[in-house]
Amino acid sequence: MFFILLHITSIVAVHKFEQGFVNHFNYVQNPTLILFLSSTQFRQEEIYIPFQKQFTQVPNVYLNVETLDFEYIFPQGYSLDLHSVSTNGFKVKIVCESTHIFYAVNFNWFAFNDERVQIINNFMITNPQNQYTHFYQKNYQINVALSNFVSYYALSSQYNYQTGLILTSESVTINFQFQGIQQFGYQILLSSSDIFLIGPTIISIEPKGSNQVVNFPTGWTIQNCFANLLGFKHDGSENVRFFTNITYSSQVTAGIYPWSTTYVQSIQYNHYCINNAFFELAKFNGLMQSRFFDPNNEIDSHIEIKEISYSQNQIISEEIVITQTIESISIIFYWQCIDQELLKIQLFCLEQCCPQTNIKCDIKKIHTVRLQAKFLLNQNSQNYVKISKTSVSLSATQVIKLSNQYEKLLFKLEKVA
Repeated sequence: MFFILLHITSIVAVHKFEQGFVNHFNYVQNPTLILFLSSTQFRQEEIYIPFQKQFTQVPNVYLNVETLDFEYIFPQGYSLDLHSVSTNGFKVKIVCESTHIFYAVNFNWFAFNDERVQIINNFMITNPQNQYTHFYQKNYQINVALSNFVSYYALSSQYNYQTGLILTSESVTINFQFQGIQQFGYQILLSSSDIFLIGPTIISIEPKGSNQVVNFPTGWTIQNCFANLLGFKHDGSENVRFFTNITYSSQVTAGIYPWSTTYVQSIQYNHYCINNAFFELAKFNGLMQSRFFDPNNEIDSHIEIKEISYSQNQIISEEIVITQTIESISIIFYWQCIDQELLKIQLFCLEQCCPQTNIKCDIKKIHTVRLQAKFLLNQNSQNYVKISKTSVSLSATQVIKLSNQYEKLLFKLEKVA
């Protein structure tokens, strides 16, 4: 007889990730915008952005510029600055650094409450250098780096390009090439390749803009993608007017395009995609094994019992609903030994070193093996656990049903000998 027990603990789940879009600093959306109506140099405005759901601790916030629209005359520039970040929201201040017309800066924002995402802010640098090195909190899950630029100020014909972003186990070094830039600001985001897919960096000289095709690796079913502005070259002959765009038709593309009569000599950009579902994946929290116990007492102490019968060639599957208020689950499996079987246990975890172990049955000493794997959940949407069983194996898979269904193996036990 084989038993699978699901032990459920009900606690409010931790809020890990949130994103939004701001077009408040756009004269079309906001006709009373002081940035547009005034011609005072270094005029500024501020907006408070609340989170939809409160975080348990102050999150890291990252920006992504979606639209730039300025008068072409030098001096020109803008700056975005984050401050007063709390568990409930944050403030963004924008400064127009020109005496000429400001039309718009639109941007996306992302808030992360997750140890696998670290953000380095280096806003409003006067007389910027060509290289900066930043040290970060060591985390062996971090293996990718992404940067942006969120401010610049130029007195005459200018360009700014990112020429390198080098990540080590302790630091990240960013390199630039500047001309005519008096002030500059950027952010660096460090994370895991399981969460962020980052595309190649290109410099486009196409007068009508260009795009990149997003190439998703196997297993990526979530298509939450953004074009990422890194720099541009401008000689003051036309207005600075361009926007980013993502298409989701026959294939996913990320591009940056000027509009109207604008001609920007070159634009440097890449793209990135965020695997939202990864923030909701269960985190392995321990494995318990015992071989001598009273089965009746063990079964009575749990909330739910699933008994799955099978025949030699059947695959039995059952999907169990895990509501949003659930914080942890324990999958408990009883294996009745027949002879001297060798059982292999594989566990999914968010770290690189996931536990894997073998157990040897011995009918003379061990009649039943009890295995319990516990997982912590971070849910912002309803989850499911799919239990699949054959005569020689058991697996438990977490299922997240967003626009595209996402599945991740939690636990697998199989007889190997």
